[in-house]
Amino acid sequence: MSRVYKSFFVAAVMVLILVSAGCAELPPGGESGWSGGLSPDKQGGSGGEDDDPGYLKPATPYPTATSSMAGPTLSKPVETAPTQDPYVTLYNRTTEFSLTHPTDAYSFDLTAPPLIIEFDVEPKMITREKYTTSDYGSKKDIVVKQSYPSEDSWFTVTVRDRESGAIVAEDGFGKRFSTDTDKRVFVGRLGDYLIQFSGNDVKVHILVRAGGV
Repeated sequence: MSRVYKSFFVAAVMVLILVSAGCAELPPGGESGWSGGLSPDKQGGSGGEDDDPGYLKPATPYPTATSSMAGPTLSKPVETAPTQDPYVTLYNRTTEFSLTHPTDAYSFDLTAPPLIIEFDVEPKMITREKYTTSDYGSKKDIVVKQSYPSEDSWFTVTVRDRESGAIVAEDGFGKRFSTDTDKRVFVGRLGDYLIQFSGNDVKVHILVRAGGV
């Protein structure tokens, strides 16, 4: 009985040795039997099958900002030709009017209205001294100088119809007119006119223009 048991034990040991020797051999081709690696058909690479499902579409990369900045572009301003005076100058003069030279008169046949007469009056100035008491400090007596246009200074522009003598337009400085020194007389209709400048104790710059001659 013991002999049979020993024979069975020896046979079992031999089987275990053979089994162990068979498991130690590497698979053909030198591949390892470790299951932790990726199989060749599942590893990514350029040689594998295209697995892009097509959800992402190719696009242009976003431009990268550069440190250099373009300078401002300077544009040359458009040159504008000076506006020409649409009127013709008939008279442009500075004249002093006084008792010895009270009036100037001119005739003009206006065929291209308007007729524009501009004048700037410089009246004779009167300076007077006024004695008064100061309202400040020690209340001393002081002299105050006052300047104002002479009551004898005046100027008038009169435009008349030459045939009838009727006044077409008129304005001036002093007397029955205001003391504004810069004024304009405007005539807007055709006619043969007498233009008269009259004054006293004034120096006047007069500019007369018309739409044509």
